[in-house]
Amino acid sequence: MSGYRTDNVRIAKNTVIIYVRVVLIALIGVLCTRFVMQGLGLYDFGLYGVVGGAIMMLGFLSTAMNTTTRRYINVEMGKSDGDPARIFNICLVVHIGLALLILLLAETIGLYYIYHWLKVEPSRLHDANVVFQISTLAACISIVNLPYQSLVEAHEKFFQSAMVDILANLFRLGMVIGLLYWPGNRLYFYSVGMALMTLLTMLMYYLLCRRQWPDIIRWRFQRGGAGYREIIAFNNYTALSALAYIARGNGSKLIVNYFFGPLTNAAMDPAYQVENFSVTSVNRFSNAASPQINQNWSAGRADRSYSLVYKMSRYSALLMILVVFSAFVELDFVLQLWLKEVPEGALLFTRWTLVSALVRAFVGGTQTLEQATGRIKWFQIWNSIMSLACLPLSFLAYRLGAPAPAIIVIYIGYSLTYRVVEMVLLRRLIGFKPGEYLREAYLRPFCVVLVMVLYLAAYRLLMPEVMGAWARLCGIALTFLVTAVSVAFIGLHRWERDEILNTIVNFLKKKSL
Repeated sequence: MSGYRTDNVRIAKNTVIIYVRVVLIALIGVLCTRFVMQGLGLYDFGLYGVVGGAIMMLGFLSTAMNTTTRRYINVEMGKSDGDPARIFNICLVVHIGLALLILLLAETIGLYYIYHWLKVEPSRLHDANVVFQISTLAACISIVNLPYQSLVEAHEKFFQSAMVDILANLFRLGMVIGLLYWPGNRLYFYSVGMALMTLLTMLMYYLLCRRQWPDIIRWRFQRGGAGYREIIAFNNYTALSALAYIARGNGSKLIVNYFFGPLTNAAMDPAYQVENFSVTSVNRFSNAASPQINQNWSAGRADRSYSLVYKMSRYSALLMILVVFSAFVELDFVLQLWLKEVPEGALLFTRWTLVSALVRAFVGGTQTLEQATGRIKWFQIWNSIMSLACLPLSFLAYRLGAPAPAIIVIYIGYSLTYRVVEMVLLRRLIGFKPGEYLREAYLRPFCVVLVMVLYLAAYRLLMPEVMGAWARLCGIALTFLVTAVSVAFIGLHRWERDEILNTIVNFLKKKSL
């Protein structure tokens, strides 16, 4: 049991590290968005976003492959006779092949899109092509980097991973500040800078792996197609889910544009950024325990994997509660600080998106468990069908006169409904216990949510409607403090509080020496 307790402490520490990383990168991202818009201007900012969006559509395979790679490296490490070097080299070859496929698609379908469908001034077509080529190169570099990043995370070196990402984003911030003073073509400068950030990230991950696991990353071409076929087959189902998510996101924009016009799309943009933050956060939080979930499952310790899933779902929910309620309390003020000019309707969209983010947070760990079992077929099929079903349902709702934020409410309904389907599949396929899971993972976070809802009601009742900027900042700080205390004393067990406190004290002692 002491070994499990040590593992639990390590997961708690990893979760805190990941949380700090997510918050810091989000803050840097907010600053970068404002500076990039100022440095490029609205036209070039939009041009870069459209061209980068084309690459993102081609890169859904990369998103799926990242999940697949982490899973297979983790499972191999959990086997008594596992060979991580073999899996790493197979994954590296697959990633190189995927990068070449992305390059081929970019230079055929992508170029056709640039020259025939992209709405851009004829004089700027060359600029669009240059940005597209640089973005394609950056995407290929990022794909080849994934096995190295997965290897670092498989060994639970989350502090190293966080430092790499933070350093890369600080480089981006410095580059964006330099953009404001660049005398030449700023669009080229920004595109090259983003590519250099990707290359820097890959070099840092490669050097970390070379220093710590040189035998694993040493090139050994693996013959025989069985290993490649297994990984590619597994990836096909994760790619299906990733494609459905991207299609749903872009389809939502088209449907809203059809019924309400571009101004409503502008109002939705901050909400989409919040949604991307929530998805990234939940995925990162789940990564804190994914190595142990996979390794314990492959070693035949299913009960231990279940216990970790319970903890990660609870941690993910508690950390998202901290973010959501702190932002929710003065959301209109937060949007004004962020955007200066807040599009009409953005406040309502973002409020519903925060609710959606909170609902989505109650999934940490379960997807990792599904991947650990290797039996992901029906999970991915049902998830993709239900996710895409949101589009025709939203279209029908708008036809019947629903307001614009209705599409987010439908997404919330999808998240809740799929959780029921997921629990049924887990129970039937692997004997998972939904009742025990709901009690261990959801009870404490649900109590925290109730406390914070009551707090928000009291806050609205007692605080004046008109307050200055400093008063609103104090309100946000007070809400953060109340939420943190509620999370600590209601959401966490006593041993978890003690370990987090000891970690902070030990860190401060080291810094004072």
